[in-house]
Amino acid sequence: MRRAVTAMAVLLVTILSAGVRAAEIKTALVTPEGSTWTNILVEMATEVEKKTNGQVRFKIYAGGVSGDEMDVLRKMRVNRIHAAGFSGVGLGLLVPAVRILEAPLLFKAYEEIDWVKEHLFDEFSARFAEQGYVLLGFAEAGFVYFFSKNDISDPGGLRKVKMWAWKGDPVAETFLKTFGIPTYPLHVADVNTGLETGMIDSFYSPPLAAIAFQWYAGIRYMLDYPMVNSTGAFVVKKRIFDDLSREHQQILKSEARKYCRELVRITRNDNEEARQVLKESGIRFLSPSAAQIASFEENARITHRKNMPELYSKELYDTVQQLLKTYRAQSKRELN
Repeated sequence: MRRAVTAMAVLLVTILSAGVRAAEIKTALVTPEGSTWTNILVEMATEVEKKTNGQVRFKIYAGGVSGDEMDVLRKMRVNRIHAAGFSGVGLGLLVPAVRILEAPLLFKAYEEIDWVKEHLFDEFSARFAEQGYVLLGFAEAGFVYFFSKNDISDPGGLRKVKMWAWKGDPVAETFLKTFGIPTYPLHVADVNTGLETGMIDSFYSPPLAAIAFQWYAGIRYMLDYPMVNSTGAFVVKKRIFDDLSREHQQILKSEARKYCRELVRITRNDNEEARQVLKESGIRFLSPSAAQIASFEENARITHRKNMPELYSKELYDTVQQLLKTYRAQSKRELN
């Protein structure tokens, strides 16, 4: 009997120990320590640990110490990393269709983005689940602008630049080439070096990211015309998520959605403040010419077509367009 009790105790300790190990979620971010993304994730991790009585904990690797997003995905596949906050680049490697959220000039306001993401959340969740991941919540980096060392406000200005393109991102490559902008692919960590050495003289970024990564120090102009909304999301490996109890799964989902919404709110406010910081640093905000705007709109439509069906289907594209049409009609009625 004593042997049976001892064996049972050993088995119980083994099971409990395995559960504790499984509930330590190793999480990676490319954003720097102290950035909005990193701070919000730390707050969420603290709340989840508190509400699960320490049964679900996070170990956070921020500042790109786990490599860029491609590196993080490779580590997730071999279980060295369990969860991550990704930009659209990383998300698109898992579910290419999600890049429709970054189609150029598709969205005219934040409210439109929120409307589309809310209506398509379940569909995208199902697509991530098929790839072995749980979509915990959408986030964003904000609207993307062109930055340059040179004046790019005339119609041919963007055709003379050496524009950074995120290495390994087919969406950015298609978008920039369609717009006639010369590209020089580099990893995110190499952008500052590229600006310092003259390998590149321009980049695209939300204002907040330009400051967070210190890229703005190497340029003098920003074209004040939002091109794309840079999406993002927090995902966890489905196998890790499934190992949690149902109660803990619900806590993690609930807290992640709550903090992702808060992250979006703060990011939008921070981007507005970042615009002011950029102005105060001496960066000139340029208004595009009417000819540039007409060219942008035409090239955006061409880019949308080029991305079908390799990234997203025409059916999904039409669904998004219908959602936007519905929202805009509803907003117009409310204004009247």
